Parts: sequence; C-alpha cells; structure tokens
Amino acid sequence: MTRDSRKSSTIHEIARRAGVSIASVSRALNGKPGIGEALRERILKISRELEYRPSAAARALISGKAAVVGISLGRQEIELRPYYILLYQHLTLALHQHGRVPMFFAHDQFETLSEQAGSAILLGESPDDTRARILTEKSIPWVRVGSAGEGFSLAPDDRYGIELATRYLIDKGRRRLVFLGSELELPYCRHRLAGYQQVMQDAGLAERSISLPFTIESALDAYRELARHLKRYGLDFDGLVCETDELALGAVAALEDHGIVVPDQVAVTGFDDLPALAGSLTTVRQDIALLAREAVALLVEALAGEPPRHMMIPVELVPRETG
Repeated sequence: MTRDSRKSSTIHEIARRAGVSIASVSRALNGKPGIGEALRERILKISRELEYRPSAAARALISGKAAVVGISLGRQEIELRPYYILLYQHLTLALHQHGRVPMFFAHDQFETLSEQAGSAILLGESPDDTRARILTEKSIPWVRVGSAGEGFSLAPDDRYGIELATRYLIDKGRRRLVFLGSELELPYCRHRLAGYQQVMQDAGLAERSISLPFTIESALDAYRELARHLKRYGLDFDGLVCETDELALGAVAALEDHGIVVPDQVAVTGFDDLPALAGSLTTVRQDIALLAREAVALLVEALAGEPPRHMMIPVELVPRETG
C-alpha cells in the first residue's frame, strides 16, 4: 500500500468513526466553515487517535497560498553560504511539521512572494531592506531572522557569543587580538564586532579589526586578506576573533601556509559551529535547529494576530584545537 493510499484509508476511517462524510472530515481538518464546533472537535479527536498527519503538499492543494510560507533572501550573494543552506533545511523541516509548505524566494523573486505565499520568513537584512514594509502593507504576516526591530524577529545572541570568544582568548593570555569580519564599515554589520570591542575595552586592550567584502567565498577572502596582512606587517597579533566559521577556516589556512603554528603562536575562534566546517575550530555554537523551530513558532503567533516580539536564541562557546 502506498503512502497516499494509506492516508486515503485513514481519512475514510475517520469519516466512518465520526459518522460523517469525507467532505466534513476535510472541513474539520483544514479549519473550513460548514460544520459545528462540537463535530469539528470530535473529528479532530478521532484524527489524533488515528495519528493522521496530512502532508504539507495536500494542505497547499486544499488551502491554496495560505499554507505556503515564503522563505525570502535579501541578498543574492548569500544564497550558497553554508549557514543559510543549513538554516533553510531546518526551516523546511519545522514548517512541514506544522503542516506548512515552504517556498524559496531569491532576492530578485521577492516581488512574486505575495502572489504565491500567505506568510513569510525573511533572511539576510540590509540597511535599505524594504521587504518587511511591503509585506506589512499587503497584510502578509512575516518573521525576520535578524536584529530586533519592528514586527516579529529572532536572532542568536551574537554580541554575547563574541564576548565569550574574546574573553576566552584573553583568559588564555592573548593580548593582541584582531577581529576579522565582513563589511564592518556598515552599521548593520557591527553587532558581533560590538561584543569584541566591549571586552577589549573592559580589559584595557587595543582594538583592531580587518574588514572583508561580503561574498559567498568568505573563506577564500579571509585567506587572501590575511596573507596580504602578514606579508605587509608580519605577525603582529596573537589571536583572531572571527565573525564566522568560514572566515576562521580561511584564516587558519593562511596562518599555516605562512608557517605560523595554530594555536601556539596565534589562537583562532569562529562563530556558528557549522557541522560541515567547524571541525577542530574553537567556536561559538548557535542552535540553528532551535532557531528554525522558534522562527516557525513566532510565525504562528504572527498569523494569529499576536503582539510582535523579539526572541534571542542562546549561544555557547565550544573550545577545540584552534583556541
């Protein structure tokens, strides 16, 4: 028996036990009008007893775009970055568990989102980001994965995570720490940098940073920039606090290619603890699966008309070989 035939059999069994038509079962399961609340509750109770779970695809066919959640990227160049790939996978899983249908929208596809989706999760903010405003004007509920602001939002505790990493290296005796990040000259890119700056100020140590372009080849960018720095200035630091695991990997490779021993001469920390990348990195772990589940939970609140709020996802330091 195929999966579809099993589902069909279960629906027929629900209808038989409730003494109603298949149409009434469909109305109850999908929140449609046309039946009384007592009957709806009885049908839902029977469906739970039979462990019936309608597929997300089926919900999309029944409910149209109301069941579709648009996952929207704000910048084209981040689509292939490992962090966003992993986050998208976890969002897809969490949405399916809520009976929702995820649909991916690249940066240049956002204008079509309102035509195909009933709600949205926004990734990759920028200063001139107009997506939230557009969705609000069109009365489409949304959640932003990013800094606190208007509407529903959530983010890992970025600043605290970098504070943990910076303080950890100082406690290990490092005094010449450099922060390595992307587009640090832009205000909205400085939330992790701020954590490094605060700890360095508290410790009475000089702050230094290296800013890189924001591209999908961040590890290679870090390698090249650090190689240029070493050639020009020599080894003038004993620790690197990196904004992401990708930057940390590029930095470690550049140091090793210049004969610099990690962590004996230079300690390196990352951020994210991405399974495919972190390996031996001392890094700050954020629970991406939890972030995805909470993003979907906030979206449910947004759909229900609850007051907007911001949620901070906790992080933790994971000491490994590079620190």
